[in-house]
Formats: sequence, structure tokens, C-alpha cells
Amino acid sequence: MKLLLCTKNDLFGAVILNYLLPELRHHEIRVLLSDKARRGEDTIPELRAERFLEREYPLDYFFVSLDRERTTGPWLTFNALAAAFGISIQREYDINGSESTLRLTTWAPDLILSARFSLIFQPHILALARRGAYNVHPGVLPGYAGVMAPLRAVWNGEPRLGCTVHLLDQGIDTGSVYSISHLSATPGRAVQSYIPDLYRLGIDSLLELVKCIESGDRPAVVPQDTAAFRYFRPPTAEEYRANRAKNLPLYDLADYSELLRQFLPAHDASETRHRTDRTNLESLLSEHLGSAVR
Repeated sequence: MKLLLCTKNDLFGAVILNYLLPELRHHEIRVLLSDKARRGEDTIPELRAERFLEREYPLDYFFVSLDRERTTGPWLTFNALAAAFGISIQREYDINGSESTLRLTTWAPDLILSARFSLIFQPHILALARRGAYNVHPGVLPGYAGVMAPLRAVWNGEPRLGCTVHLLDQGIDTGSVYSISHLSATPGRAVQSYIPDLYRLGIDSLLELVKCIESGDRPAVVPQDTAAFRYFRPPTAEEYRANRAKNLPLYDLADYSELLRQFLPAHDASETRHRTDRTNLESLLSEHLGSAVR
């Protein structure tokens, strides 16, 4: 089948592709990466830190260094993934525009698979995928629709976090549900540290869905309970301030360091590995946050 994979141009987008691509290598694949900023990234300290850890540091330094050194570990950078799997990985800024529409109409994907893609698909794009379009949402639907679902779940004290695979339709996170997977919340665990595990749950389910479609079956989906639907917008500065007193960590640099090291050989001793050490990351983050307010 022709599979269009849509994810984000950030650290977790690369993680998602490292989960997906080895299992889908027998399909014809193209990848699109969204590159959309969040509102408030320049004014809210928590969002500045998120931008640095998820986009600026991995994309502007870490992945660049790995590509330059031709260094690889268990996981690969975007450039290394494109080379290893012989696929096209391109940035996408207007998925519904005329150029993208023409390109996708000509290619005619069988299936659209989305995870962490920041752009909204219009009906004319969804209609191109004759076998359907599905999304991996890192929250339990219908109660945690919208952005930053793991953060909202932690703030609300949920005993479990979840990941939903659902059909894409004209709404945002409103499509019928294929699966919901859960993991237990751990007191004191940083929100960011849940994200790879949540997506792994969803990706495992998504791969089962692809096999189902590949075998000629129609995946069973269940409409969402509209009465229980809750859509969350990005947190405001006031919400971040209110939750600081609860001492719920947003990121853990020890966990973050371990995540980065999945892209390095086990015994790598280069300067790139040195820059993944927690103490160096703390210094770089502190410097970034300080320069952002000067």
C-alpha cells in the first residue's frame, strides 16, 4: 500500500518514525513533517523550555551533529531515516493548499496515518486516502481532545494516561475510535517523560490496524460519546502559574538525556554524547531561558 505518514518536525516526531518505519518497510511510504509553533512560546517560560527541548536543541544541534558525524544508534535522525529506508521526508506547511493537493492527488495514497501532526486535514485531503485516514492522539477520547492531553491529564490527577487511535474526520479529535490504550500514572513523573511511552502504545495499535486493512478487513470503530467530549486549548500563562505550586514536573533532564542517547552508539564518547549529559543540558537550558528574557 501507499502510506502517507504525517508527524511533527521535532524530537518526538523522530521517535514516532523510529517506531513506525521498521514495521512498514514493505509499503511505499512518504513522510510529511509539520513545523508549527505554539502560541505563547516566546512569553511563557514553560513553553520556551518545551520548544528548546523538543525542537531547538535536537533539530539545531543534536541531529545536525549526528548527521555531520554520520553517527547512529538504535534510533535514527530524520535524514538518516530517509537514507536508511529510501523514502522522502519533507516539511509541510500547508497540507490543504493547492500544491500539496496536486502532489497528493497525483500520488494517491491508500492510507493516511497521522501522529503529532500539527496541521488539520480538510475533507478534500482525507478523501484522497481510499483505505482511510487515522490519527494517534496522546490522550483518552472523548474526554481529552485538543492539544497537550498528557499535561492536562497529569494536572487533573488522572490515575491513568492514555492514547487513542481514531478515524480522521472534519472535526478535531472527533472521529470514531479504533482503540484506546492506557498506562498508569506515576507520582512525580514528568509530563514530557510520558510522551514516548504514550505514542508507543498508540503506534502498536496503529500497526495492528494497518495489518487489518492490509488483509482486506475493515477496522471496527466506535463513534465517540459527544456528551462526554471535552476539547482543551493550549494552557494560558495563568494556568501554568496556578500549577507551579502543585510541583508537578513538566520535564526531567535525566529522562531526556536517556532519550537522546537512543540516537547514539552504546559506547560513543564523542563531544555529541558529552552534550547529552544532564549537567550540560541543565546549563544549556538555563542559558536559553535566561537569554529569552533579556
